[in-house]
Amino acid sequence: MPSEAYPLRHDWQISEITELFEQPLNDLLFQAHQCHRAHFDVNEIQISTLLNVKTGACPEDCSYCSQSVRYDTGLQREKLMEVAEVVDAARAAQQAGATRFCMGAAWRS
Repeated sequence: MPSEAYPLRHDWQISEITELFEQPLNDLLFQAHQCHRAHFDVNEIQISTLLNVKTGACPEDCSYCSQSVRYDTGLQREKLMEVAEVVDAARAAQQAGATRFCMGAAWRS
């Protein structure tokens, strides 16, 4: 449902992208909010559920994440969840109204 005011585009020029990056954050947030309102029902929300299916000991060094083995965050390692447990959690999320179910895991593929 593209809006005339904010049409969907795939033909961005580098100069246009640069202009976006150079805008003050609050101006950019305001424009993003206007674009969102033009394309989506403003009173509708999407409920998503995130399940951590394997906790801790991730070899990556993401300084913001408590999953990394490189930092002492007090997080206890947990093995990969069994498929049946994940399916049960997904069903519970759906029954609670979630329309998206995301699984996170601490490992590198």
